[in-house]
Amino acid sequence: MKILKIGGSLITDKSEGAFEIAKTDIMDMVSRQIRGEVILVHGAGSFGHPHVKKFGLSPEGVSRTHSACLRLNSIFCNSLIEHGLNPIPLHPMEFFNNPDFEFIKELVSMGFIPVLHGDVVLEGGKFRVMSGDEIVRVLAEELGPEAVGFASDLPVIVDGKPVEEINSNNFTEILKRIGDAGNKEDVTGGMKGKLEEAIRIARICDVFIFNGLENGAVEKFLEGRHVGTRLAKII
Repeated sequence: MKILKIGGSLITDKSEGAFEIAKTDIMDMVSRQIRGEVILVHGAGSFGHPHVKKFGLSPEGVSRTHSACLRLNSIFCNSLIEHGLNPIPLHPMEFFNNPDFEFIKELVSMGFIPVLHGDVVLEGGKFRVMSGDEIVRVLAEELGPEAVGFASDLPVIVDGKPVEEINSNNFTEILKRIGDAGNKEDVTGGMKGKLEEAIRIARICDVFIFNGLENGAVEKFLEGRHVGTRLAKII
């Protein structure tokens, strides 16, 4: 079983000022490549981030953000269905209120694809943003997958060059030099936040961060091939 995160920057227009713009052509391209036992997580992109930025985590902000995340999840799941797959959406606001990881395992064993997404969650009497990257890390810790993939719009880039491998010897230096979300609307830390979660996951299994727009990249990851930046198991 593998866990694959589909970045919000991949399936939505996440540029500054963009608002709830889904890239359905990219969703279809990704859906055509999905195969095998996999759990999918997708980012909230321009459906979630603008609402949090404008309204914060006030009651209105929580309602608007969660509803927008559900809209994006529905669009993505419909793409999967249209390509002959059997997604089961699991919304973090509800799921992580009383998580049942055995239920996820059972869905996978029955041939379904659990699909989670960035969302707002209630924790300790307060709402907070739970990014798709964090969700992937929690799932990895609980389920122990063969590998984890992050399909973004870019691999890990330092000084203008893609990084082939991150390991115990260089991850500290790369973290220092990595950029943030640039000009994208992002309340979850951008590439740096993704890399921090990925490094924690790399204590469990290999992690790959890659450009999901590259021809066949998602399929290559799911087939167990090297794609993008590999985080070798970090102890």
